Amino acid sequence: MSGKKSLLKSLAAYEKIREMILSGAKLPGTRLVLTDLEKELDIGRGPIREALLRLDRSGIVKNIPYKGAIVANHPKFEEIVSIFEMRVNLEVKMAVDAMHQLDQKQVEKLEKLHEEMNSLTPEFYCLDRSFHDTIYKASRYNHLYMIVQKLIQMIEAYLNMHRQKKDNCILFNQDHSNILEAIKNKDEARLMSELETNIGRGLEQIKETYANFI
Repeated sequence: MSGKKSLLKSLAAYEKIREMILSGAKLPGTRLVLTDLEKELDIGRGPIREALLRLDRSGIVKNIPYKGAIVANHPKFEEIVSIFEMRVNLEVKMAVDAMHQLDQKQVEKLEKLHEEMNSLTPEFYCLDRSFHDTIYKASRYNHLYMIVQKLIQMIEAYLNMHRQKKDNCILFNQDHSNILEAIKNKDEARLMSELETNIGRGLEQIKETYANFI
């Protein structure tokens, strides 16, 4: 199996298992048995194992020695709000520093990513993460970057399952356009405001997930 095909199968397994958990089809404490998931998802064990590891990193699944994977308890919504508050503080700090470090080649990469997202591609979420990562990696706060990556992993699985619907993508794209313009103009105040708005949209999507599925 090619690397790309394996990755696509793993992502498909991740989305399907995640949906079963957030919809209540798989309740907290339920064992996620590989043979059962193979039949339910019609996907091989390799991609399913990778999906379960990713879900474990996000906290939605726990891999317990000698017991296997089980569905974890859902975090309190107040915890998720706190995670987003921490993200705003850290990501704004990194973005402002990165704004003064980004070179022309990196700015062009941001422009290309933004252009790809404007096509409303199915890979929108991955491109969104690449857009933000390109900015944060340019900052001089390497340890803060690692902390933010962990915080994102903790809430990634709870992002709205309809995050790629057209209206949401259009709003995110406008945010990215504003962020990019602020970076080019070296406008710290606007960059801080636009980034806070953009991160806040993710929290609104999680609110929708909780309202509909939990």
